[in-house]
Amino acid sequence: MRTIALYGTLAALITAALILITTQGGPAFATHTYDRLKHPKSKPDRAGPSISHSQSHFSPAKQWEYNYKRDRRNYGLSEEQCTAAFPKLYKEVDRAVTYRKKRGNVTSEELDPSWRGDGIVRAMIHDNQVYIIDAHGIWDANHRPRSIATLHSLNRAVTATSEQLPDVEFTFTDHDSALRPEDSGRTTWGYSRLANQESVWLMPDFGGLRSYSELQSILEADEDDFIDKNPKLIWRGSLNVGSGHDAREGLIRYSLNQPWSDVQTLDWHNNTDIDEKLLSMQEHCEYMFTAQTEGNTYSGRLKYLLNCHSVLLAHDMNFIEHFHHLLQASGPEQNYVKLKRDFSDLQRQMSKLGKPANMPATKSIADNALKTFRERYLTPAAEACYWRALIRGWASVQGFEPQVWEDDGKAVNDWRGEMKTKRKMRGVPFESYVIMEEVEWEIPSKPRKVCIEEG
Repeated sequence: MRTIALYGTLAALITAALILITTQGGPAFATHTYDRLKHPKSKPDRAGPSISHSQSHFSPAKQWEYNYKRDRRNYGLSEEQCTAAFPKLYKEVDRAVTYRKKRGNVTSEELDPSWRGDGIVRAMIHDNQVYIIDAHGIWDANHRPRSIATLHSLNRAVTATSEQLPDVEFTFTDHDSALRPEDSGRTTWGYSRLANQESVWLMPDFGGLRSYSELQSILEADEDDFIDKNPKLIWRGSLNVGSGHDAREGLIRYSLNQPWSDVQTLDWHNNTDIDEKLLSMQEHCEYMFTAQTEGNTYSGRLKYLLNCHSVLLAHDMNFIEHFHHLLQASGPEQNYVKLKRDFSDLQRQMSKLGKPANMPATKSIADNALKTFRERYLTPAAEACYWRALIRGWASVQGFEPQVWEDDGKAVNDWRGEMKTKRKMRGVPFESYVIMEEVEWEIPSKPRKVCIEEG
């Protein structure tokens, strides 16, 4: 009898365990496995329960909160966590969605990349996989690294999440300015836009000067305290630029021969000049004050300068990036100093900022910038969250269903002798593209082109 009772108890425990696993009380992996076995033809639920970055920090009774040290490089935060961590990040996505809803949904015809000529990629996200459909004119030394860097960033954000993203098809340009004057009204993703270019959807741009996260790590380890920094204004750059020439010229004029100035021009065609004057971004952060100017269009250095625990001085900018709305020029959360475009008020502002009596207030501007940008809104985690918000926003106004399959134009006889038309998937997976840098290739493959710039 005692043996029978023991077996009965064991059977009850096993039954209870099975019930626990196949309900919400069980671990996520067990629930998903059960669901897939139960419904083999349905898509698995990629989302699962909302969990924290580190299971050891998770408590169901406590609401998840962003922790910079723990979460800054977590590319896989859930949508709920992204909202909690970066509540002010998505203004540009919301703006673009609102604009498109007024104009009408995006059509597949708008994705023809031929209007741009070069530097434009047509891509698709299907089942949380990035596919490249058309890499249009990106072989030169300018377009190639930019487009690949952007695709790497996008792919990382897509593959890092356990949540199912909507299927989308889109284009992005790797030009400084997504639209030229003749492209007015074109719909694409880009790094920057003018205020009147409402059809441009802004995407992150963290390419350029070595690794962005590497700079953050270096600064965290080695950056001097604000009060120990060189109390001068630092800037290096060329005057041979497009729309930002007037601003740069004004900066040079009003900083000339000032005791607080280390502002110098660079001639990129003069190796001696470069060797003597060029500074790394880490070296820029050794100064109390940094200057930001636009260049041909927007200037990619801004997001790097905002990682310095320094006071940024910038003119009124024409070109908008995805985080510009977070710049605060006044109030208790001021995180930079806004100047006139010609820098005619530079001397007055530097005199005010540099006074010993004003140093606590000056330092607070640098403190706010550090907390807002380096420790939150310009972290790798925020970048990934923004990408996924962009994808979801685009999907909400996408007026067509992306076509994953297409007829390959070949009819073959099957083993019964019946004629069948084969299908193929549109585009190639990101992983294949970054190896071959081709959308289609022959088998065996030919040696791929390599972009080499002669020195």
